[in-house]
Amino acid sequence: MSTLFNDFSVGEEEVQILFNIVLAMIAGTIIMLGYIFGHKDKKYSKNFAITIFLFPIIMTVVIPFIATDLKKAVSLAGVFALVRFRSIPGDSKDILYIFFTLAVGIIIGLNSYVIGFILTIIITVIFVLMERNWKSTETQTLKITIPENMDYNGAFDDIFEKYLDKCSVKNVRTSNMGTLFTISYTVQPKKDINTKAFIDDLRTRNGNLSIIISNHDVEDSML
Repeated sequence: MSTLFNDFSVGEEEVQILFNIVLAMIAGTIIMLGYIFGHKDKKYSKNFAITIFLFPIIMTVVIPFIATDLKKAVSLAGVFALVRFRSIPGDSKDILYIFFTLAVGIIIGLNSYVIGFILTIIITVIFVLMERNWKSTETQTLKITIPENMDYNGAFDDIFEKYLDKCSVKNVRTSNMGTLFTISYTVQPKKDINTKAFIDDLRTRNGNLSIIISNHDVEDSML
């Protein structure tokens, strides 16, 4: 019985781990708030926000138990992090954010508190500033389905001029036994366009057939 109670005793190492957990919670909160604030005017994933809050805490707890084989620890954490991006389409910046939280958790778990918090603050501030102030020039893929008897050359030029800064044909393919054509465009929308109005205008021109707008990051992740 005394041996059992000794197993549950709190030693110096356990106190150190508990202290690291508290610091990892603080760092995780800073990282999560930076992610949310950086996306203040945009949609963001609540599940991902929770993930980046908990990830440093988990890594901080795990590291002391496998510190003798740190290479395996980092590799294992990386595999788990990549599972999310193989199963759910998302922004390519998210994977960098995952490894950022991974690094913070490892550094705090190794008791390098100053380096851990300097890294947390610097990367979080850079992320927020870039997300809030960097003008987006990201391109998207627009796919428009038209009937076979419709000439797509110039058919949508006036609509594209109204809603897009740039547009170029990516490829053309047939579907539905050749009765339909699907034209893929690489486009750069104008700032703050009304996407629904854009699609509605296209629908009136292509006979209400399929129209798909997707980000390149999402499209690539689904390949």
